[in-house]
Amino acid sequence: MSNSLSDFVDFPESIKLSVIINSFNRLQLLREALPSVIQSLNIALPGKFAVIVFDAGSTDGSIEFIRNFTSETKEFSLICLCPPSNTDRSFSTGCNLAIQKAAEIFPNLKWCFLFETDNFITNPTALTLAVKLLEQEEQLAGVGFTLEGANFCASFPTTTAFVLGQQLSHRLGLEQMKIHPWYPLAESRWGYSEVVFTSPMLIRYSAWQATGGMDAAKFPFSDCDHDWCWTVHKQGWRLAVLDISGVIHDNKMIPSEWSCKRVLNFHQARFRLLIKHRNSLAIWLKIMLFIRHNFEFFILLLRVFLSQESKKSQAKKSLESRQVLIKNVFYNYEA
Repeated sequence: MSNSLSDFVDFPESIKLSVIINSFNRLQLLREALPSVIQSLNIALPGKFAVIVFDAGSTDGSIEFIRNFTSETKEFSLICLCPPSNTDRSFSTGCNLAIQKAAEIFPNLKWCFLFETDNFITNPTALTLAVKLLEQEEQLAGVGFTLEGANFCASFPTTTAFVLGQQLSHRLGLEQMKIHPWYPLAESRWGYSEVVFTSPMLIRYSAWQATGGMDAAKFPFSDCDHDWCWTVHKQGWRLAVLDISGVIHDNKMIPSEWSCKRVLNFHQARFRLLIKHRNSLAIWLKIMLFIRHNFEFFILLLRVFLSQESKKSQAKKSLESRQVLIKNVFYNYEA
């Protein structure tokens, strides 16, 4: 695995926090995300942070941008991990390997900041307070943020919500996490949550060690954060959300190449998640899902016939995805 490292004198002793970024063909977002987190950390933890980018084989100039960015500054350490194409380059593996690398070269590592290319920070106080909260509350494994433009936390998934489907369960608020009470922290506040999404999340490295990181075999992409959070709670840790402005999640309508099979991957991962953590009965779950997929199929088929010509293409894509789900549901969505 190749990497590039900026020339930083005696960085291992000073580094307390490592930013972990998964990158794959999202150069336009990376150009804004990387400088924003560095600017915030230069204020929050000057001289005590490093950045590790796990690039999963970008061909859009992302690697060249990272290397140029590295050569232009000596104020912080930046490593770009570029694994070969014949190895696992999933999101979970990227997090695991990047944090492993950080622990190897930074002996005083205390925190890992999982930050994605569609994240952006305008408020350095967010990171300052997140670090303060982890230092203050020793039972916390990680801290997320009330994101602008996206959901930031959830309750643990249920079998009922999965059977009903994402859209209906979302409308009914079945997996909505209502944080109560909120506790004061400086000019902000924080509260406990069951699931905190990794986009972004500040993690205590010792908690990451205790859980063994992400389960890349079962959850390479979808629900990797749900699974990790569930493991965190089972080991007696807690998770929190910091209510503060200036932390943004916005992909600017730039699709991720990791999500080209999002619907199938979601169902595959959610099925595994419920079997692993809810001990759901697989056969009954499959039967109920089969019924739902067929119902959705006929609704979408009707929509194809009734929709305007300009909207038929999207309706047909949704119809095709339901055909795939029907075909694969009795094989755990893995046929």
